[in-house]
Amino acid sequence: MGAFLATILTDLWPVIVAIVGALGWGLHQRRAGAKAEQAKRTAERLKARTEADRIDDAVAGRDPDANREELRKWSKR
Repeated sequence: MGAFLATILTDLWPVIVAIVGALGWGLHQRRAGAKAEQAKRTAERLKARTEADRIDDAVAGRDPDANREELRKWSKR
């Protein structure tokens, strides 16, 4: 049994190395894709937060009736 296993390993080691390398490369690509998606979502959240802050700043300086009128205009867009 030991001789058979040794023969298989000596004949198939390049295939085993290639399989392990392909699995490692696939894992690396998966992680890179996840990081890219996370960066994309972070950028979208930052853009939304910036817009919300801009709206809050615009609304803060007016009376409630003027705010309602502006919000009515924004909601119709």
